[in-house]
Amino acid sequence: MAPTDESSRGGETRPRRRRRNRRRQRGDDGEGGIDAWLDATVYFGLGQHLLLALPMLWVAFMTVSTPVAVTTAAVVSLSAACLAIGALRLGAVSVGAPWHRIEDSELGLGPDAGYGALVRRAAYLNATLGLGTFLGARADLVGAGLAGSVVVAGGVALCAMLALPRLRAAPARTSAAAAGAYYAVSLLVVAAFPGAVDLFSLAPSVALCVLAVAAACAFDVVTGRDRR
Repeated sequence: MAPTDESSRGGETRPRRRRRNRRRQRGDDGEGGIDAWLDATVYFGLGQHLLLALPMLWVAFMTVSTPVAVTTAAVVSLSAACLAIGALRLGAVSVGAPWHRIEDSELGLGPDAGYGALVRRAAYLNATLGLGTFLGARADLVGAGLAGSVVVAGGVALCAMLALPRLRAAPARTSAAAAGAYYAVSLLVVAAFPGAVDLFSLAPSVALCVLAVAAACAFDVVTGRDRR
């Protein structure tokens, strides 16, 4: 008896074969599998964030006036941002614009060589870490406790990462104005945190890190309006 369209040589039906293929695509070797999520959140998320946002991370962990609140908010902000980056890279979350993956041509290996993309991404990540960390710490200081700090820090980081693709896709003037306002608010929150001004004088490295972040933010607003 000749095989029908619904069967294969091994007796496997076409619907079963389709289900097996879908399971394989969702498995560890697929784009939505565990390996892909680890790659997106740990390598591209945490690795990128730790490297590019190191200046603001140094500021956060040098702020000793309320160490538990600041360090907790910093860890939560960092974690939420990394999870959001992973979800955006894999397309698990749609925000109306794709996540920008920094290509080799933006890292000095192509005809339009340059490392400006890293500076622009660093500006946004540092601003997000600073805003999430010190707003979260303030929430603890005003009585919300560590739970409030976690909610504020994680919420700021999550919203900021979800907004980045739309910010990049916006018209140049709109993107520059929104980014400039965001950076100004973030740096103001960091500088106005209790004990921050004294810390700048006691630890010059902290002041230098804040200045470096401010310079990266200015570079992003001026040159990266549609390439953020």
